Amino acid sequence: MARVRSVLLVDFDNIYGATGDDVVSSIDNWLLWLEDGALSHGQKRRSFLHKRVYWNLQFDRFRPDFERAGFEAFNCRALAKRKISAGKSSADIVITMDAIELALQTKKLDELIVLTTDSDFVPVVNRVQHPGLRVVTAGKETDPTYELYSQHADAVIHIAAMKDAFNYARTPRKWYQLRSPPPVVAPLTLQRERQSPLLGRVRAALATGEAAGSSLASELLRAADMVKALGERMPDQLLSKSKIVRTLTAIPEFTPAYQNGIRPWLGHKNFAAMMRRLQQIHPEIEVKTLGQGRVEVIYREPGDRPRVVRAEAASEPAPTRTAADDDAPAIAGLSPTA
Repeated sequence: MARVRSVLLVDFDNIYGATGDDVVSSIDNWLLWLEDGALSHGQKRRSFLHKRVYWNLQFDRFRPDFERAGFEAFNCRALAKRKISAGKSSADIVITMDAIELALQTKKLDELIVLTTDSDFVPVVNRVQHPGLRVVTAGKETDPTYELYSQHADAVIHIAAMKDAFNYARTPRKWYQLRSPPPVVAPLTLQRERQSPLLGRVRAALATGEAAGSSLASELLRAADMVKALGERMPDQLLSKSKIVRTLTAIPEFTPAYQNGIRPWLGHKNFAAMMRRLQQIHPEIEVKTLGQGRVEVIYREPGDRPRVVRAEAASEPAPTRTAADDDAPAIAGLSPTA
C-alpha cells in the first residue's frame, strides 16, 4: 500500500502550551502515531518529506530532541522590542510562508499537517487546500478551535488524542496481516456533542430537500443552499473545489464521478458547469472563469455585489423629476417615489 506523502509543520509554542513537556519527551511516540496513519486518508501510513518545528528562542533547548527525530528547527524570535519583552515570536508568519511554499513547490505532495490550535491559520488552510492536497490541523475540544477547524480542514487532531498518542506503541501485526492495525484516535472528551452552525444549516438544507422530493431540481436547490451556507462562514474568501465537494457529499445523490448509475456533478458536465448552475439559484455564489475548464468560487454578501442595471433601462435616460411631480397623486397603487 502506497504511503501518504506528507509535510509536518509544528507550531511549538502553541502545542507546548496545550500539552506540556510530554510533547518533547514522547516525540518518537506521537510521531510514530502519525506515521502509522492516524487521521490519514484511508488510514494509510505516512512518509514525511519535511518535518519542521518553529519556536521562540527560549525553547531552543529542545533542538537536540527534535533534530534526533529528523526535524528541522527554526528560531522565530520577534523583532519588535515590545514583542520580545512579551515573549512573542514570529513563528506564525514563518509557518504561513513555508506552508504556502511547500504546498506549491513540493512534487506529488498528498497532505500538509499544520500542528497548531491557533485559529489565525484558518486562511492558510483555505489557501493551500486544493484537489489532491489534504490539510490536517489540531484543535482544542474545550474551546471553539476544534469546531472551527472541523469546518475548514480535512481532519483535526484534538488535544486529547494528541496526549493519548504520547504513549503510542505500534501493535505487532498478526501472521496473516500485511501491516499492524492502524492507530486508534482517542475520542473527544466533551460531555456533549458540539454541533457547528454550518453543519446545522447543512442538515436543515437536507431536511428541506427531502421534504420537497427527490427530483434533480430539489437536489440542485439543496446543493445551492449548502454552498451558500459554506460561503456565509467565510465571505469574500476562495471556496476550494475540495471543500465544496466535501460539503456536497452529504447529498446521497451527489458524486464527482460516475458511480452506481448516478451521473456526476448532479447531472452536469463538470464542476464548473454545476457551480454556474448553483450561481443561478443563489447569485451570491460568484463563479469566475479562469480558463482551461477551471473556475474560482467566492461567496459575496448580498450588499457587496455590484448592482446590475437592465440594458433596456440603461439605454433610455431617466426622466427629470420636478416639484410638480412630487405633488402628483399616486396612481394604480404606486407611490410618488416609485
